[in-house]
Amino acid sequence: MTRLAASAVNWHKLAMPLGSVRVSMLLRILSFCVWGGLSLGQALGAEAISETRLVFVQLEGEPAADTAVRLRGEGLPAARIAEATRQRIARIMVQQEAFIARLGPVQGAVEAQFSRLANAVKVRLPLGQVERLRKLDGVVAVNPVVQFHPLTSTSVPFIGATNVWNRGELSSTGKGVRIGIIDSGIDYTHAMFGGSGKTADYDRNNPKLIEKGSFPTKKVAGGYDFAGDDYDGTRAPRPDKDPLDCSENSHGSHVAGIAAGVGVLTNGVAYAGGYGKGLNLGKFLIGPGVAPEAKLYALKVFGCKGTTGLSVEAMEWAADPNADGDFEDRLDVVNLSLGSSYTYPEFESNAAGRLVKLGCAVVRAAGNSGNNFYALMSMDDREITVANSMDDGIENNSIEVPSPPALRGHYEAVEAGFTRKLEETGQITGKLVYTDPPQACEELKNASAVKGHIAMIDRGVCFFLDKIKRAKEAGARAVVVVNNEGGPPIAMGTPGGTVDIPAVMITRRAGLKLKQQLEAGVFVILGGDVTIGGPELADQLSPSSSRGPVYEMQRLKPDLAAPGFNIHSAQAGGGAQPLLSGGTSMAAPHVAGVVALLMEQHPDWSPNTIKAAMMNTAIQTRDENDHPYPETRTGAGRVNPGLAIDTPVVAFDADSPERVSLSFGLLEISAPHLAKRKMTFQNLGRETWSGSVVISNTLANAGITLVPVEKEITVPALGQAEIELKLSIDPAKVELRADPTTPPEVKGGPRHIVQEASGQVWIHGESASVHVPYHMLLQLVGDHRVEESRLAVRKAEGAVPVTIPLSGANVHPAPLVSVFQLGYKSPSRRYKERDRAARDLRAIGAASNAAEVGGVADSTLFFGVAMDGPWIVPQSFLTDIRIDLDINLDGKTDVALSNGSSGDVLISGDITERELADDAYYTLVEHVDSDEFKIAEILNLYPSSAHDTALMNNSVMVFAVKAAELGLTNEKAAIRYRFKNLYETTRWLPLDVSKPALRTVNPAMDHSPYHSAAEPLQVAVDYDAFVTHGIKEGSMPKPLLLFHHNSLDTRFDIVSLYQTDPDSDRDGMPDDWELSYFKNLGVADKTTDHDADGFPDLSEFAAGTNPMDAASLLRFSMPIVVKNETVVLRWKSVPGRHYRVERSNSSPLSWTVVASGLKADSETLTHTGLRIDNGRPVFYRLVVEPD
Repeated sequence: MTRLAASAVNWHKLAMPLGSVRVSMLLRILSFCVWGGLSLGQALGAEAISETRLVFVQLEGEPAADTAVRLRGEGLPAARIAEATRQRIARIMVQQEAFIARLGPVQGAVEAQFSRLANAVKVRLPLGQVERLRKLDGVVAVNPVVQFHPLTSTSVPFIGATNVWNRGELSSTGKGVRIGIIDSGIDYTHAMFGGSGKTADYDRNNPKLIEKGSFPTKKVAGGYDFAGDDYDGTRAPRPDKDPLDCSENSHGSHVAGIAAGVGVLTNGVAYAGGYGKGLNLGKFLIGPGVAPEAKLYALKVFGCKGTTGLSVEAMEWAADPNADGDFEDRLDVVNLSLGSSYTYPEFESNAAGRLVKLGCAVVRAAGNSGNNFYALMSMDDREITVANSMDDGIENNSIEVPSPPALRGHYEAVEAGFTRKLEETGQITGKLVYTDPPQACEELKNASAVKGHIAMIDRGVCFFLDKIKRAKEAGARAVVVVNNEGGPPIAMGTPGGTVDIPAVMITRRAGLKLKQQLEAGVFVILGGDVTIGGPELADQLSPSSSRGPVYEMQRLKPDLAAPGFNIHSAQAGGGAQPLLSGGTSMAAPHVAGVVALLMEQHPDWSPNTIKAAMMNTAIQTRDENDHPYPETRTGAGRVNPGLAIDTPVVAFDADSPERVSLSFGLLEISAPHLAKRKMTFQNLGRETWSGSVVISNTLANAGITLVPVEKEITVPALGQAEIELKLSIDPAKVELRADPTTPPEVKGGPRHIVQEASGQVWIHGESASVHVPYHMLLQLVGDHRVEESRLAVRKAEGAVPVTIPLSGANVHPAPLVSVFQLGYKSPSRRYKERDRAARDLRAIGAASNAAEVGGVADSTLFFGVAMDGPWIVPQSFLTDIRIDLDINLDGKTDVALSNGSSGDVLISGDITERELADDAYYTLVEHVDSDEFKIAEILNLYPSSAHDTALMNNSVMVFAVKAAELGLTNEKAAIRYRFKNLYETTRWLPLDVSKPALRTVNPAMDHSPYHSAAEPLQVAVDYDAFVTHGIKEGSMPKPLLLFHHNSLDTRFDIVSLYQTDPDSDRDGMPDDWELSYFKNLGVADKTTDHDADGFPDLSEFAAGTNPMDAASLLRFSMPIVVKNETVVLRWKSVPGRHYRVERSNSSPLSWTVVASGLKADSETLTHTGLRIDNGRPVFYRLVVEPD
C-alpha cells in the first residue's frame, strides 16, 4: 500500500511545487497510523478494493482556474493573473495538507490532489465511511469517481476539411494549434505521426521510460502517462513520463490520427507535408487527419485495458502543462473519446467547464449506447459533444436478388463473425423463407418450410447465435438476418460458439422490400464479389450513436455529428499499418480537428464562438427514409468546417451562450403554457448583417408552437442583436407519439419513450444562413387524488365491492392509476439531491389476479412502489430498487426482483452494464440459488406503443412476474415480500397470491392493477383472506394508489377502509365505536357504564351519545317549538340510524306511536306533529329503533 500511495503522489511531485513535501508526509502516515485495529494499508489494499470507494472530495474555496477567469474579467494583465494563480495554488495546497491530516478516522488514502480546475482531493476509503467523510469540516461535496470507457481517407474529405487546406492565403491545416488527446496514449513511432513506421522501433521502446531522442517528437510534442500500462480502473495508477500507447489498446493512437495525423503513403512512409493544391489522396494508405499540421499532446489515462478514473488529472495538466501556475501555456483543444452512459459525473464536468473558460476547447464523444433516451453522459454546457455519422466512402459486401424482377439487384450485406465463411462454401442460391416466429427466439413453427432454403430472420430479443442455430436445426442452408435499426448492417457477434452455415445481415430497408414480395417467391444469391454502399449512407447516423438529452440536467446534447463509422487511422505498434474502427470515439476527433482549423484561421475566436460557428453551419442528417433525425440524436447536424470558418455571424441562446442550443428542459404541463426565450446574434465581420427568422420543426406537434416575435433581424458590424421567441403549449392538442426514426422496439423488445419536441431556428441572410437547435421534453400531468381518505366497507362473507371516488383533473388524454394492497409506508427522509430522493421508499404494495384468471398457475403478481423523488430512467444501476421474495416462508430471500433493461440481461447477464442498457425496460428476476437474471414482464406492464404509463421521469413504478416463474401453485400460494435497498429494508410482508385480501385488478386492462384515473375505480375486500394476510379482526387492508400521470408531489395516495358496524366481541357495540371511545376492545360490555349516568354503554351506543360524558344524553333539543297547531321536535341524531317518536297525555302514561322509521341523514333530525290542547299535559318520548 505504501508503494501504491507513493506512486499516486509522484505525478503531483512533477506537477505541483509542494509535491515533495506531500510524499514524505503521506509515507509517514501509512507507516505508523492504525485505525480501528487495521492499518490504512491493510484496510485499503488491493485485496479490499471491492469494499472501498474512490471519491472526489471538494473543499471550500475556489480553484485557481476560477481565480484566473475572474481576474481576466476585471482586466488585469497576464503577469498579474499568473502571480495571483500561483499564490492561490500555494494556499490550496496548504489547505489540502491540513485536510489530509484529518483523514485518519475515515481510513482515507489520497490518490491525487487538484488545485487548478478544482479544489479537491481524490480519496479511496471504505464504503461505510463515505457519509462520515461528507461531514468533515471544509467539505463542500463528495462525488464518486466515474469509471470511463474508451468509447480515414474518405471521412476527412467528406466533411470538407481538404477544401479548407486548399484556400490559398486563407488555408488552414491546424498549424500552431495544440491538441491534447486524453486517451490511451499515442504511438509516436507510427508513420501517421511522423515516426519511422517500423514495428521494431515500437517493440524496442520501453513504455515506462523515455529513451534518448524518442520522445517528444516533432508531431507529438508532449504529454504524460497518468496511468501506467497495468492500470485498468481498479488497480492503482503507476504514472511515468512516457505516454506510449499499448498495441493491444491503440484507441488513443487511432483517435489522434483522425484529429491531426500527417498521413501515411502507400509505401508505408510518413507523408512529409504539403496539403494544398494538387494533394492526391489516392496515394495514401492512411489519409491525413483533419488538422494535419497541428501539434499533438498524448495525455495517457488508460492502461492497456479496462476503464479509467484519471481524466481530471489529465485536464489539469492541459490547463497548465509546465505546472508553473500560469495558464497562458494551456493547450488549445482537448479530445476526450471516453465516457460512461446514463451518468452525471458532476466533478469531471465542472473541471471540463473550467478548462473551457480558460480558453481551451473541450471535445467529447457522445457515447456508443445507441438510440436510447438519456444514454448520454452529462456534460458541461461548454463542452462540444459529438455524435457518430457516416460518410460516403463506406462499402460492404452484398447479396444478389435475381428474382422477382421487381427486386432484381444487389443489397448491402455483412457476414457474421461466428458462422461458416462464404469463401469456404462458395455461392449459395436459394429461396428466402421467413421464419415463424420472425425473431426465431423459439423453436421454429415452420421448420419444414425452412428446410433446404435460406432462412430470413429479424434481429432482436435473443442472441444471434440462438437464431442461426434454430435455422440450422430446421435444415436451413444459410441465414439472412434483417436489421431492426436504421443504417448499415453490422457484423454479428456472439458471446461464444459457432454455427456451420453462413449468415449475413442486411439493412432494415432492404428487408422491408424483400418481405413485401415473399408470397411471390424471393430468391437470393450469397457469396458474390460485388461491394456496395457509398453515397446512400452519407449523413446517416450510426445506430450505435448515443441519444440525449443529457442525463440528470434534461438539456439538449449532442451538439454536433461527425463521421465515426468504419474509420481508418493509426494502429499502435503497427508501424505504418491502419486500423479500422468506429464509434463516437472516432467522430469526436474529427471535430477536435475542425476546432484546430478554426483556431488557426480565427485566433481571436473563443471556444464558445467556435462551438457556435460549427453548430450554426452544420449539415442536416437524415435516415434511410429521408426523415430528419431528432436533435437528441444529432444536435445541430454534421460538422462542415468550410461553412464554419466563413460564417459572418454566430447565434446562440441569450441566457446560456455556452450551450448555444435553446434547451427548454423537462416541462410539466398541467394547463396551457406560455414561455419566452431570447437568442443573441454576434456579427463577426465588419459589415452589417441581416436575415429573416424561420422555424423548422423536426419533431412537430400540433399542441406546441414556437414562433419568432421578430421576423427580421439586423446585426451591426462587430456588434450584437437579439430576437425573442414565444413558446405556446396547448395540452388539449398535444400528440403523444414517437418520432419516425425511433422504432417501437429495440434489440431487447418493446421500448418506452419520452415525449419530445425539437427543431431548428433558422436565420436566412444574403451571404449565409445559420441555425440553432431547440428542444424540450413534455410531461402531461394533473392532480388526481382520492376524494375521501376513509371509506366504509360493509361486513359480509367473501369479496365486498368498494368504490373509490377520485377527484381532480388531468390534461393527459388517458391518465392511469394503479392500485395495490398497501404493505408498508415509510416517511420521507427529505433528501435534497434528486438521485438520493429517488432511492427513498415512501410506499410499497402488492396485487394478484389469481382470483380473476382462474387460479395461481396462470396468474401474475404485481408490486407497486412509490419513491420520494423521481428517477430519470429506471435502470437498475441508477435506481437501487429491489423487492425480495420469500417463497418458502423461511425468512430468507429466494427470489429478488429488480428493474432494468433487457439489453443488459440478453447480452451480458450483468444488469449493471451501462453500455449495453436500452429502452426496453422489464422486471428482472434473480433466483438467488442460480445468481442469474431472467426477464419477466415489461416494467409498468405496457410499452409506450400500447399505453403511455410515464415510466421515465417518475417516482412510481409497477413490477410484474408470473406466478409460474416463482413455482407457485394453488396449494403453495402464500409468500412474503419486502423492499430492500441501501437506505431501507422493510419487514417481511405477507401475500396470499391465490386470495388477496384486497382485489385491485381491472378486467378492462388485462386483469392488471391499472384503472382510468378519470373515473371512480372499484376494488373488492375479501374477508375470507384476512387470516393469511395477518389482518386482525377489526382491521382492514388499505388500498395504495399510484397516480402515474400526476405531478411529482401527488403521485401516490393511501385509503383507509373501515367496517360498518362490525362487532367482533359480540357485545352489541361495533368495534369502530368502541375503539373510538375506549381505545381497546374488551373495555366495555353490555353492563358497563363509563360515565356513570345511569345509562349502560350499550344504551349510549344505541342512542348515539358519548359514553364518556354524563351530560351526553338522547333527548329532544330545547326549547320545543309550538307553532299554531303544530309541535316541532328536534334532536341530535346519528346518520343512518332510525328513530321513533311516541306521545302520551293520559295518566297513568299510555304511549302512542306518532311517527316511526325516521331515518337520520344528518346529525340533527326534526319531526313536526299536530298539537293537542285538551287541558292536560302532553309528553313526548324518543326511541332508537333497531336496524
